[in-house]
Amino acid sequence: MDQNQIPSPSPSSDPNFKAPVPGPPPWRNYNGPPVPPEPQYSRVEATARSYGSGIVFRRWAATMIDLVTFVGILFTMLSFNNPYLAPVFMGFLLLYHLLLEGFTGFTVGKFIVRIQAVREDGRPPGLLKSLIRTLLRLVETNPALFGAIPAGICALATKKKQRLGDMAANTYVLKVSDLKFKEPSRRAKITLTVIFSVIICLAVIPNVIALTITGYPESKPASVVHRSEDGQFQITDGLGLKRDSSTIKEIDANLAISNYWGSKGIVVFTYPKEEFNADVTLEDFYLAMKEERLGAATTVIQDRMTRINGDEAYELTYREKVDGDDYIYIAAFVATPEHFHEVIAITEKRYYEEDRSKLRATIATFKETSGDT
Repeated sequence: MDQNQIPSPSPSSDPNFKAPVPGPPPWRNYNGPPVPPEPQYSRVEATARSYGSGIVFRRWAATMIDLVTFVGILFTMLSFNNPYLAPVFMGFLLLYHLLLEGFTGFTVGKFIVRIQAVREDGRPPGLLKSLIRTLLRLVETNPALFGAIPAGICALATKKKQRLGDMAANTYVLKVSDLKFKEPSRRAKITLTVIFSVIICLAVIPNVIALTITGYPESKPASVVHRSEDGQFQITDGLGLKRDSSTIKEIDANLAISNYWGSKGIVVFTYPKEEFNADVTLEDFYLAMKEERLGAATTVIQDRMTRINGDEAYELTYREKVDGDDYIYIAAFVATPEHFHEVIAITEKRYYEEDRSKLRATIATFKETSGDT
């Protein structure tokens, strides 16, 4: 026996020796690696995850109702035949989703089909999240980009039935019946009902009256006579233009009229003949003004003779770029017994084909008066 080998203890030589208890090997109790805990979702998110495609079709129905509401409001504005209501309509469109969804979670469509946009805690999105949703809505539900199809595809493809705006703002759209834990007070319910009832009435009632009783007003605006401050001349406008006092002061014109957006207008400059030599003719005046008006940035389109209120006149049409935008100028030059007049119609190039005949017809109404106001 090797002297360096350590003998194993035996039951007879070691009084503390205990034999192992028979039993199954420890690996018989092995059930695989530990199972990770289930992810914990908020109540709102868990509800959103439980929805099928039905919630997406509800959202589509709400979008269509909102579109009909927009059209109804637009026709309501048109029924008043007032161009100054146009910015009111534009403001309504811009603020509709931003304010209504931000502070209530509803639009008219959502209120009718009983769904609501909410944050993760079940409250309305708030102004910032609503702004994010609204900006992305311009792409997702833009009628020029296949309507609400991009939003619908995105909502159907995501587990929480969210469109891009929802994902960016971390918002959800749930059924009102699933938001009982955040149910608004009775006063809030009454307020919401009043708000959306008023919007629906504005979109429906004026149009019902127009279709059944009064009819819509003529789209052609009534002719309006605009006189200079001193009453010495006038122009008759059938384009719905309004007196532009700020332009009169800014460029020292004798008269200026324009539409609300500033995309078209007419200005008049009057020069007493006593300021010129006695032998200056209308042609001389025209050539001098032509040289002054044209420059390196202008392009002549037409140069011709015409008539204004029965009197012989010169007309110069040219294009000029102003602050990066192209404008077309129709400048007419006419003489009356006491004055030379320059009547200039201005329109953006993109509207020229549509506006040119109407602008020339308005210029042709220019005449000197007796000075009575």
